[in-house]
Amino acid sequence: MTRTDQDQWLTKHIPHRLSACLAELPLQSELFMLEVADNALRLKIRATCFERAVWEGRMVAMRWLIDFVGVAANRERKPRLPTRYSDADVSITDILGGHKIELSSPEAATLAKVWQGCSQASSHPTQDSNHPPVDPMTLDHALRIIVNHVQRTIYSGSPGKLVETLNWLGVANPIRPS
Repeated sequence: MTRTDQDQWLTKHIPHRLSACLAELPLQSELFMLEVADNALRLKIRATCFERAVWEGRMVAMRWLIDFVGVAANRERKPRLPTRYSDADVSITDILGGHKIELSSPEAATLAKVWQGCSQASSHPTQDSNHPPVDPMTLDHALRIIVNHVQRTIYSGSPGKLVETLNWLGVANPIRPS
């Protein structure tokens, strides 16, 4: 790794993940807040940590959902079945009405690339991996594939149930009042 690459890791990659992990943990205050008297700067630090945590969490959640509907990527970024490590691993096929996305479909090809991108962007440190894009538009497209699939399969018996189950902050769903 070149000196420039090392500097990128020291100033960008490691601090990004560290601040994502610090969101709302006591160590955040210990490392940053004790010496910061300015409340506006404290709020900015908290917001930055939250934004980075959201970004990293989105990568993990997206990869989890893609695994759940039965898609992963091989070394050539083509769709393959996810590896199941134990009987405790859950798949969409474990739920009544669930079936995996057909691996030969264009949807599976899209999801395999996003799975690979999320893996390389967040699951493990990589260098010069040229991973597939994981920008908001790409993630939105992949998430639409997943939502449509689960609504057609495991939620098909209860239209609207998926949205209803999104328990917003532990209160009644604001979209469908109780």
